Amino acid sequence: MAISDIAIRISTKGAQLAQAQMSKLSGVASKLGGVATKVGKAFAVALAVGIAKATKEFIEFDDAMGQSLAIMQTNIDQQDRMQKKAREVALTTRVSATDSAEAYFFLASAGLDAEQSISALPQVAKFAQAGMFDMALATDLATDSQSALGLTVADAEQNLQNLTRVTDVLVKANTLANASVQQFSEALTGKGGSALKVANKSIEEGVAVLSAFADRGVKGAEAGDK
Repeated sequence: MAISDIAIRISTKGAQLAQAQMSKLSGVASKLGGVATKVGKAFAVALAVGIAKATKEFIEFDDAMGQSLAIMQTNIDQQDRMQKKAREVALTTRVSATDSAEAYFFLASAGLDAEQSISALPQVAKFAQAGMFDMALATDLATDSQSALGLTVADAEQNLQNLTRVTDVLVKANTLANASVQQFSEALTGKGGSALKVANKSIEEGVAVLSAFADRGVKGAEAGDK
C-alpha cells in the first residue's frame, strides 16, 4: 500500500473521529444548556420566593413594632435600640424578630418602660424557650410572677436582675419537680406570690413548697391557693 494511501486513510479516520467527538460534545452542550436553563429558572423562582418572604417578614416586624411603640413613651434612640434588640434575640433564640417585637407590647402592658423592656426582652425569650410557650404567654407569666412577689422595680438593671431570678427559679423547679414552668408560674400569679410577699418569704422558699405540692399531684393555681 502506498504511503499516500495510508495518509489518506489516517486523515479520513481522524476526520471521522473528530466529527464523532464534536457530535458528542454538541449533545452534551445541548443537555447542559437545558440543565442551565432549568437551574436558572429554579434560581429565579427561589429568589422571588425569598424576596417575598423577606418582604412579608419585614412588614410583620414593622407592624408589631408599631403596635408596641403605640403604647410606650419612647424617643428615637430607644426605638432604634428596641428594634436592634428584637433582631438580636431572633439570632440567639428560636423566637422570631416579629414575636420579640410583639413582646414589647406585653412588657409595656405589664408596666415596664422602654429601658426596662429592652433589658428584659432577652431573658423573657430564654424563658419562653425553656418553658416551650410563645412570647405572649412567657411575658405574662414572667412579669406577673415578678409583680406578685413584689419584685418589680423602676431601675432597669435591678428589675432585670429580679426578673432573671424569678425565671431561673421557675425553670429550675421544672427540672426538679413534677410540674411544668407554666404550672409553677400560675401558682405564683394566683395567691401564691402574694402570700409569699405578705409572709416576707423568698421565691426560692415558696417554690420549694410548690415543688413538694407538685410531687403530690397538687399543681398550678390550686397549689398557689394552698
